[in-house]
Amino acid sequence: MDTEGYILRTIDYKDTSKLLYVYTETGIQSMIARGVKKMQSPLRHLAQTSNRIMMDLSSGKLPTLKDATLIDHHPSVKQDLVRSTVLSVINELIYYNVSAEDDHPKLFGFLKKFIEVLKTTDHPMELLMVFELKFLFFAGYAVPLRHCHVCKSEEGLAFDVHEGALVCANHKNPNHHYYEAEIYRPLRYYYYVDVLNFEGLSVDKPTLKTLHEAVNHLHSMHMGHTSKAKKILNSLID
Repeated sequence: MDTEGYILRTIDYKDTSKLLYVYTETGIQSMIARGVKKMQSPLRHLAQTSNRIMMDLSSGKLPTLKDATLIDHHPSVKQDLVRSTVLSVINELIYYNVSAEDDHPKLFGFLKKFIEVLKTTDHPMELLMVFELKFLFFAGYAVPLRHCHVCKSEEGLAFDVHEGALVCANHKNPNHHYYEAEIYRPLRYYYYVDVLNFEGLSVDKPTLKTLHEAVNHLHSMHMGHTSKAKKILNSLID
């Protein structure tokens, strides 16, 4: 039976083949794409990272990719340095952090919507934070950004980096680091916005850098994974 999938990662395998790690509605599926490095292989152009394909697999724990049809290779994304790096961050985030128990149909559907918005947005670095923050929620880590997470107050709020949540003046820890409204309000927007309704906030470069620092801290605290692609993206902000 044909299965739709999105290629997260490829690894060279022997002389002419590749191992593919493909995200589907049932999770990450690994497979062998035999002979795809040969110039005459009909699957050569399909077995590339970030391609969305319809695939026919053999049976077994490590199946062979028997045939595939290209659905989308996202040329407008891959030809742009920032957009392509954003997509690489997403690929790493999914590859290293999803588990068998996750709601894969939900994440797979969201991934497709996200990429469609990534193709056209003028604010790809802001859009990335939409995915990163929603992925935290998907993985079970809530980021309370509507009110103080202790007493529900909506007055005198600041974002406590150590708690990963909003706190009011009465519950601030003097030993913690805080971000004020110019940072937590954009974070709130990215966290709650419907990705299909996303509109960039056109934040200035120093604010964008601080926003990414805050999100990076949340991911480091909850996920423990340091993205190589995110390091590249951070250098583009400097």
